[in-house]
Amino acid sequence: MKDLIYSLTFIALLVFAGARLTAQVTSQEQMMSRGNNDALILELPSAEEKLVSDLWQDWLKDNYRVKTSKTKKVRNGELSSLNFSLPGVSAGGKVDLYSTVKEVGNGSELTVWIATPDGYVSPDLNQGQYLEAEKMLMRFALEVSKEQVKQDVDSEEDKLKELEKDLDRLRRDKERAEKDIVDAQKRIAELEADIQRNIVDQETKQQQIEDQVRRVEETRRKLEDY
Repeated sequence: MKDLIYSLTFIALLVFAGARLTAQVTSQEQMMSRGNNDALILELPSAEEKLVSDLWQDWLKDNYRVKTSKTKKVRNGELSSLNFSLPGVSAGGKVDLYSTVKEVGNGSELTVWIATPDGYVSPDLNQGQYLEAEKMLMRFALEVSKEQVKQDVDSEEDKLKELEKDLDRLRRDKERAEKDIVDAQKRIAELEADIQRNIVDQETKQQQIEDQVRRVEETRRKLEDY
C-alpha cells in the first residue's frame, strides 16, 4: 500500500482550571517490528513523553484488562498489548496492539498499530473500525488532559503551600519584631528609670562629698588649733 495520510481531526478542547489540550489523530503507514504497516498517530502537542508513556500502559490495563510490555528483540521502545478485545474494532475477536511514544517538539506523539485478523486498522481496511480506534485514542487524549490538569493543580497547590509558608514566616517575623519592640520599650523604660535614679544618686553623692569636704576642713582647723 502506498503511503497514505488520511486525517480525520478531532479537536478536544477541555477546560479544566483554565487548561486546554488539542489532540489530533491521523493514519499513516509506519515501520514497526512486523514491517511497514498502517498505524494511527495521536499527536499530543502539550503532553510530555514521560507522562504519556507512564499513563498509556496503565490506561490500557484499566480499560481493556490487557498487559503491555516491551516488544521482544526490538530496541525502539515499541510496546506490545496482545490478544485482547477492543470493542468496535475487534468485532467479537481479538486484536494485537503495538505502540510507541516519542517526543515531538514540546509535546509527544503516540503511534498505534492495531492488528486484526483482516489486517491493520486503517480507513481503507474498515472505516467503522478506524473511527472506533480513533475514538479510543481520543478518550486516551482526554485522560492525558485530565492528568495534565491534575499535575497543574498539584503544582499550584505546592505553590500555594509555599506562599502559605512564606506568610507564616512573615507573621512570625512580625511577632518577633513586635516582641523585640516591646522588650526594647521595656528596656528603655528601665534604663530611663536607672538614669533618674542615677541623677538622684549623683546629687546625693555630691552632697555627701560636700559634707565630707566641710568635715575635712573642720578637722584640719582643729589640728591647727593645737
